Amino acid sequence: KSPEFCRVLIDANPGSERIADHHGALPFHVACKQNTVATVEYFYKLYPDAINHAIAQGIYPIHGAIIGLRHRESPIAAVDIVQFLLGCDPTVKLQKFREVMSLLHIVCDLEYTDSNIQA
Repeated sequence: KSPEFCRVLIDANPGSERIADHHGALPFHVACKQNTVATVEYFYKLYPDAINHAIAQGIYPIHGAIIGLRHRESPIAAVDIVQFLLGCDPTVKLQKFREVMSLLHIVCDLEYTDSNIQA
């Protein structure tokens, strides 16, 4: 979960940051869902257009960051990633999850109950 390790792999296979998996997810999607903000920033610098790339199911990287709350011990990393993505491109707030749900709908739909996030 470090940009340095990702850098080693990308140096060994240039352009791999643009290769999608069988679902259409780029490494940027996976980083947003399960990684650190530093790794997300690294992938964004390599391929900024990935921020607007939806996988086959209509899920954008910002959706992955929100959905990733379920897989994290602390929600702070997900909040930091969402803030980073919104700062990079404010239009990501308009990206609909599976073309129907707003970002706020996704958050409200989650079963995450940690109250450590300051409003």
